[in-house]
Amino acid sequence: MSIESKAAKGATWLAFFQFTGQAISWAATVIVARILVPGDYGLMEMATLITGYAFIFNELGLGHAIIQSPTLTERQQSSVFWFSMMLSLFFALFALGVAYPTALIFDEPKVIPLTQATSILFILSGLQIVPGSLLHKQMNFRIIGFINMMGVLVSCISMVVIAKLGGGVWTLIGGHIIRSLTRTVLVYSTTGWRPLVSFHFQEAKRFIQFGVLVAVGRSLFYVYEKSDKFFAGRAWPAQSLGLYSFALQLAMIPTEKIVPIINQVSYSAFAALQNEKDRFNAFYLNITKITATVVLPIFCGGFLLGEGIIRLLLNEQWYPMITLFRYLCLVQIIVSMTTVNQTVHSAQGKPGRTIVLNSIRVIFMPLSFFFAVQYGINAILVPWFTTYMIINLAWLVYTLNKLDISMVSYLNSLRVPASATAIMVLAIVAMEYALGFIQVHIPLYASLCVEIIVGTAVYGFFLWRLDSDLLSKLRNMLR
Repeated sequence: MSIESKAAKGATWLAFFQFTGQAISWAATVIVARILVPGDYGLMEMATLITGYAFIFNELGLGHAIIQSPTLTERQQSSVFWFSMMLSLFFALFALGVAYPTALIFDEPKVIPLTQATSILFILSGLQIVPGSLLHKQMNFRIIGFINMMGVLVSCISMVVIAKLGGGVWTLIGGHIIRSLTRTVLVYSTTGWRPLVSFHFQEAKRFIQFGVLVAVGRSLFYVYEKSDKFFAGRAWPAQSLGLYSFALQLAMIPTEKIVPIINQVSYSAFAALQNEKDRFNAFYLNITKITATVVLPIFCGGFLLGEGIIRLLLNEQWYPMITLFRYLCLVQIIVSMTTVNQTVHSAQGKPGRTIVLNSIRVIFMPLSFFFAVQYGINAILVPWFTTYMIINLAWLVYTLNKLDISMVSYLNSLRVPASATAIMVLAIVAMEYALGFIQVHIPLYASLCVEIIVGTAVYGFFLWRLDSDLLSKLRNMLR
């Protein structure tokens, strides 16, 4: 079986488990959000802001180094494992101490025990690095998908129970801990991998050197990614921060749950194809097309139907975030379409390029958010539609230049999904206009169902008419 075929088959299994887990996660998210208050989500963001940054260095990019490495001995695996465990213990102790400065920064003592609880996550993460990365290296995405799905299932059930028992913000941190614990147990029980009682720094050195570059790039990414919440947390009350963070969380669901499937599979395939330029570039354009096919209708639909979705699923305390949610859906189109570019450079053994990108983001994005939050909650959208868009479009041009792919070829890969999405949007707008014109009272859930069904049918039909070969490929993958 070719690398591309193995990646496609792996993506199908991973997608199956991911979508199953996502259906459970969406249901649990709605139930929990109706029980908790926006302030709980604000406290969660405050409590994990600094430890989230440390979490990047806890993994240190060692997983990427293992996947990217052409050769990997058992002694090297064990040395990397013991090094990662020493690192995890250090950061677990760090989380216990940094809780107090975190409380001072946000002037909120409630975050102290929450931040300290994240120390458990550092240990669990360190345990998963080597066996989890070996599963990715082997492209064993069926097991990876199963493990992820079970982690979601167990944590979601636990979160609903904790929320109903009055756990408040502990529902959120508890869910993260339970999910990580479940995944740790399943990784070891399914792989049967065990480390040797042996540690030699020289065996791990090569992986650490590569991983450090990946971790630096991720750390810079984290700084810009969390800068909006940092400045918002200092300028706004916890309730406003909770509204924004939850709107972003909902808008990012496809990016976090669907795009990683593509990136997990593609990273392993890109790493295997890094010395075959033509196949590498063809695979890149194919991944771009598949990503656009999946995310464009979802995010455009989220923008059009966002108000109705929020009003149907959540209660009145969440209505102020409707505008944020709708426009953040549009932002996520750029986020999801450009994420693969970082995967490409890392798979080619060039993580330093991503460091340059994230350094630029760190300079301009926090500065933009600092000024934006002074003008109210909706003003935080401005940096997303200006600074962020400019930087990512420049990053796309740079990536295409390095791969020697023309912009025409790239845009051609987007032609079919973009055209089908545009027709879908027109169909939904026409349906909304028709429902308003006939002035017949229709329940919100019924009108949403009609618009979603019409939009899905129109998109699927024109996708088939414009590129039946694409649907055939997807159908064959499912088989």
